[in-house]
Amino acid sequence: MSKIYEVRSVSRRDGTSHSWGAHYSRAKADLLLAERFTGTNEAWAQAYHQRWWIEEIDTTGLFQIPSAPPPRERFSARVTEVETGEGTLNTLRVDVLDDTGHVRGSYDRNYPALYRTFEPFRQGERIFALISSDYTATAVMDLATGKVIAAEEPHADGFCPVGFYVPDWWDINEESILPGSTYWTEDRELPNGDFGFVWGCIWGDDSSWKVQYLDLSRVQQGEIRRDDRFGYIQLASHSQLKPQEFIRCSFQGGQRRVTFSVLASFDLASGSRLGGEI
Repeated sequence: MSKIYEVRSVSRRDGTSHSWGAHYSRAKADLLLAERFTGTNEAWAQAYHQRWWIEEIDTTGLFQIPSAPPPRERFSARVTEVETGEGTLNTLRVDVLDDTGHVRGSYDRNYPALYRTFEPFRQGERIFALISSDYTATAVMDLATGKVIAAEEPHADGFCPVGFYVPDWWDINEESILPGSTYWTEDRELPNGDFGFVWGCIWGDDSSWKVQYLDLSRVQQGEIRRDDRFGYIQLASHSQLKPQEFIRCSFQGGQRRVTFSVLASFDLASGSRLGGEI
């Protein structure tokens, strides 16, 4: 049987209950209760709370928090540039390594820069990675087998990926609220790896990056779908920032939201917004 231990109290003023956090171990819950309600906090506890205790909760069959760290911290890409001769672009040989240094898969990319086109992500217990072997297309590699299981068709004038982001559970959540505890909701079971984002530009476009949506819900059936539902957004990305710092997802009341950091230009004299940006 799986259990959590939640520190709870009842208000002296109106009898409402409150959760102060939950832990998987009784010892940690004991420490939390002592921190909140004893010592220097004892007078406050006595004045405002009828009682406080640790509730033992059976969580058998409930959502299991994904393991930490996220896949992007456990897998990496080792790049070797391949010379192709005068008058042609060099290519890349990309080896995918796990956190032990073992090669889990390899692929060739027909462009001499990787940018940020390697993004490991999970769906349940399975681990995949968004890759771009062709500079005008997105693909998905199964990191258990090293095989590409879904891919867009390359297009000479298509959208060229320079970065991928698939929100992981640990990007948005933390262990302060656990499955079965007072404030747990189904929203806290997201994200689950069924969507992501790609930024880049149409070949020959300007040098700013646009962002598009990736539907990853059917990659295990060999399908990856992309669309520009956000319109012409110039993403304010930066190589020194993590993607979750300029693409921020949230889930509340069954609604999925994303907030982008975007570029915008203004006329300095009038303050009016200049063309192209949203």
